[in-house]
Amino acid sequence: MWCPGGEVAFVKKMIKESAVHGKKVFWFSTLVSKKESLAAIYKALKEVNPVRIETIEMQQGQKVTRIVVWTFLSADQQHAWKKRRFS
Repeated sequence: MWCPGGEVAFVKKMIKESAVHGKKVFWFSTLVSKKESLAAIYKALKEVNPVRIETIEMQQGQKVTRIVVWTFLSADQQHAWKKRRFS
């Protein structure tokens, strides 16, 4: 896949779009292949003020990738969302 501005530009756009729909989605996620991209991605996330941000690192052989996930739902909102969704 190719995007003008590369991985960071693609994820920044995704982050901005996620803020618009933040209360409708439990978790947002993106795969980040370049460790150097993380600082700009974290900065963009802080600008939209999610409740929680997590990074999951995965490694297979020499290849390391990361999944960055974020949510705009508080713990109480997550609990209520689960109840509505699975009742």
